[in-house]
Amino acid sequence: MHSIVCFDIGGTTVKYALIQDGKILDKGSFVTTKQDGAQVLKNMSDIIQSYQSQGAVDGISISSPGFVDNKSGEILSGNIIDGFNGLNIRKVFMDQFELPTAIENDANCATIAEHYLGNGKGYENMVCMTLGTGVGGGVIINDRLYTGNAKMAGEFGFMFINGIHTDKPEDEILSGYASTRSLVEAVNAELEEEIDGKEIFERASQGDKLCQQKIDAFYDAIAMGIYNIAYVLNPDIVLIGGAVSMQENLLDEIKKRIEYLTPSFSLNLLDIMKIDRCMFLNDAGLMGAYSNFMETYH
Repeated sequence: MHSIVCFDIGGTTVKYALIQDGKILDKGSFVTTKQDGAQVLKNMSDIIQSYQSQGAVDGISISSPGFVDNKSGEILSGNIIDGFNGLNIRKVFMDQFELPTAIENDANCATIAEHYLGNGKGYENMVCMTLGTGVGGGVIINDRLYTGNAKMAGEFGFMFINGIHTDKPEDEILSGYASTRSLVEAVNAELEEEIDGKEIFERASQGDKLCQQKIDAFYDAIAMGIYNIAYVLNPDIVLIGGAVSMQENLLDEIKKRIEYLTPSFSLNLLDIMKIDRCMFLNDAGLMGAYSNFMETYH
């Protein structure tokens, strides 16, 4: 049996769990003190010690925002916690606890979880696209995570799908059209009230024309992103993650659009590529940390 203490570092909370042989035995969270990275590290250390006092711990694994070098254990950049960029967090915990320690980017962890234990299990080439504040994801090629030379592979949100129409290109990347945040902002920009994503879909189902229109544009953007990925990487399966992925009609709407986009002289993408939801939602980071540990050390 392997008992791994896993952490999913987020901007609001740090989730943690003791995972044994793919099952969560215990979990909790604490508030992320973004201005005090040392406190975050101390809280993590206290949790590891607490689990050690209850029984044997075989390793530590971390899912972290930002660009992460999973070989050296260093967080290269892009982390919002003070003192974490440039920190070799793997070395910190290995020195303190003398336990095998793994770390990977959070979107990559979610991808590894799906490939190792979830809806991507058994597929040699897989893409995970996560829809949230932005559009992230990860890439599995030949059964291995592909991270690229600067650990930026899978950052699908930086693609352009509609051309550039302003003098600020960063406002027109895929994350500005296909993220849940962008959908909420697009609706609220035309309302005199603030509503969340859940209510947007509820109103659309009740016939609200504005919400229906914005959701249609949202689905168009996701489909264009997946279409581009299909022709660049030709994966066996694309998995869509994030809370919005649980919307009942999402898969059908995206498949319909991809079929429409596919040229008549090409193979039907839906015949050669499966599109599905991710299995793991709230626990994606924790299960990804566990899966990454198992793939790193076994």
